Amino acid sequence: MSELETTDNFRSFVNGDGVNDDGDYENDDNYQDNVGVQDEEEECISIDSMVDIRQFDMKEISDEVVRRLDFGDLELAYQFYCWYAKMSGFSVRKSHIVRNSFMETLQQTFVCSCAGYRKVTTSNTRIRKEKKESRCGCEAMFRVHVHFSMDRWYVTCWNFEHNHVLLDLKLSCLLAGHRKMSASNIMQVENYRKVGIRPPYMCTTFVNQCGGYEKVGFIRKDIYNEEGRMRRQHSSDARGALKYLYDLRKKEPMMYVSCTADEESRLQRLFWSDTDSQLLYQVFGDVLAFDATYKKNKYLCPFVVFSGVNHHNQTIVFAAAIVTDEMEETYVWLLEQLLVAMKVKAPCSIITDGDLAMRNAITRVMPGVSHRLCAWHLLRNALSHVRDKHVLKWLKKLMLSDFEVVEFEEKWKEMVATFELEDNSWIAELYERRMKWSTVHLRGRFFASIRTTSRCEAFHAHVAKYVHSRTNLTDFVEQFQRCLTYFRYRVVVADYSSTYGKEVLQTNLLSLERSGDELFTKEMFQLFQSYLCRTIKLRVVDCKEMATFSVFIVVKYCSGSVWRVSHCPSMVEFTCTCMRMQSIGLPCDHILTVLVSLNFMEFPSSLVLNRWSKLATEQIKDKYPDSAMYWDSQLMAKYATLVEVSREVCAAAYRDEEEYDKMLHFLSNEATRLKSKQNNEHCVDDNQMHQQDDDFAGILDPVVVRSKGCGQVEMDESGRQRRIQKCRQCGGIGHNKRSCTNRPRNVQISKETEQLHPK
Repeated sequence: MSELETTDNFRSFVNGDGVNDDGDYENDDNYQDNVGVQDEEEECISIDSMVDIRQFDMKEISDEVVRRLDFGDLELAYQFYCWYAKMSGFSVRKSHIVRNSFMETLQQTFVCSCAGYRKVTTSNTRIRKEKKESRCGCEAMFRVHVHFSMDRWYVTCWNFEHNHVLLDLKLSCLLAGHRKMSASNIMQVENYRKVGIRPPYMCTTFVNQCGGYEKVGFIRKDIYNEEGRMRRQHSSDARGALKYLYDLRKKEPMMYVSCTADEESRLQRLFWSDTDSQLLYQVFGDVLAFDATYKKNKYLCPFVVFSGVNHHNQTIVFAAAIVTDEMEETYVWLLEQLLVAMKVKAPCSIITDGDLAMRNAITRVMPGVSHRLCAWHLLRNALSHVRDKHVLKWLKKLMLSDFEVVEFEEKWKEMVATFELEDNSWIAELYERRMKWSTVHLRGRFFASIRTTSRCEAFHAHVAKYVHSRTNLTDFVEQFQRCLTYFRYRVVVADYSSTYGKEVLQTNLLSLERSGDELFTKEMFQLFQSYLCRTIKLRVVDCKEMATFSVFIVVKYCSGSVWRVSHCPSMVEFTCTCMRMQSIGLPCDHILTVLVSLNFMEFPSSLVLNRWSKLATEQIKDKYPDSAMYWDSQLMAKYATLVEVSREVCAAAYRDEEEYDKMLHFLSNEATRLKSKQNNEHCVDDNQMHQQDDDFAGILDPVVVRSKGCGQVEMDESGRQRRIQKCRQCGGIGHNKRSCTNRPRNVQISKETEQLHPK
């Protein structure tokens, strides 16, 4: 049946009492009498599922077959026309709809995507280039109406003639109307996004799973669009980040979250520390690295990390924060929040990059803490203030070498005199701060072998695998927490490496060396083993007996260095003048030499610092046995298991027709049941979500900030920031080294050039 053959019946239907697409009500008393298109003697072709639709050969379908079709619901009618369009080489969009006075749908029209014409605009404010014009007034259409008494949809009118070129099947799959991501695809994209996988790699993964690009069903652009919708699902970025953290706090009662807002109610400071971080701080919080140099987020807000080192000599995170400025009051607030989260337990030592605001904040909040400046940052600053690589070598030696104080002073004076640095104000200021960076003056203070904030830099490099410069706050916080799960999983691997098997011994002091292997973790034992190997170059030359202790004189082979080791037999305690035990937490080679001379068969417990032992975290497990401590990927593992089992079922059932029908029926019923259950749960979750949104309703997103270290910028014609050029040759503004007028010219001309161009 063609469109012309059904025009009269359709015209009488439209003149009934319905509502057209403009919302006008009309008379529909005779609607049921005018919709009976099929003859009573003809048998209808019922379509109740996608399986029924796929049985048709759309290339050979006739008007007689289309006239006899009836559908179980309106969506099936739409899917039928979409499948026909895909096989024929065009795409579909929904058009006019007619409703009755009860707003029930009576009729729906589906048209070719090329129907109509593009709306012409005269605006000159367009920024993007116009896309290709695809609408050409095509009149192809497919119209269905409902029979309420039978609850079926019948075909009223159709026209399969097009006024444009139809695409091949391999090209029609790329039309927007035929590209669709299923719920499982969207869930997979969300899982990939959560673990930091970028859209190009997501697309490659889907291609590998489906067996080719043409079998995926969507393109890379669709993945980008879906990822963008996920990022924009929160009405406010700041509220989304707060909601995520407060949701975590519901699961972890110990989790600490705190934030402040400025005068415009914009997020100003955000601090958080989860349960595992707080538990680790109770054991390894004696040394704290404080760094705020990472600014890789949408708002360029400084990301502050409070980190330390565990018993495997690995970086661990105690807390994190996002701030909009780097003022002293901001750092004071952060340190105060850290003390509140950690039950007022302050660290023994702190390492920073030397920022003045940080130093002042530490002095105000933690006045008794040993403060060390990062050696790497000091050397980098020295390069910009001195510009002499030989001076850097001297400074590096003075910073890291273990001299006596008198020797340090002599070498410092020699450096200043050699390179004529008497008038250099930066060198003079550096000397005034020597108590915060010189190993000589910091001797005896415990810093767990940390002399720079390079651990923070390495941690930032790993965080960069999860986030990028356009990452919003919500995704940044979520990805950072997932990054922590990886670092905590590394602890599990290190525990296994330290527990399973025995280390190969390298000395003849078998019992003493084996005792160290049983006490220390693998990483710390290797350091202890190197000290033990160096005892071969040391010997005890004298022993002075005191009232309660003995003093052993230790010297090095072919060297004038002398160390004094004190030994208290009653308490089995050892101290050395090098003070490495107090600084690092491991016995020095001088103490080990005394142990060998006293014929110690086992390592004394007084020389084992608990934070370096294999049992360092046992107290956490005893107090908090339910703590996850290491990772939280159970849901992802369950999802992967279900996907793998489903693939095996599909591979086994699709060749057998009986098994195929059986499994298809079973899976369809289960999918319907689970979707119904999930929808009911979402209703409850939505109510809770609205309640939480009300709690954060006053918090707005922060503005893009310019933090410390940013160069001078100016605005271009479009209002965007443009960095001012600064010449590296003369220091002038507005040009670079290549265009500098003071650039030295090469006036020497080669002999070959003179021969070719004689004067």
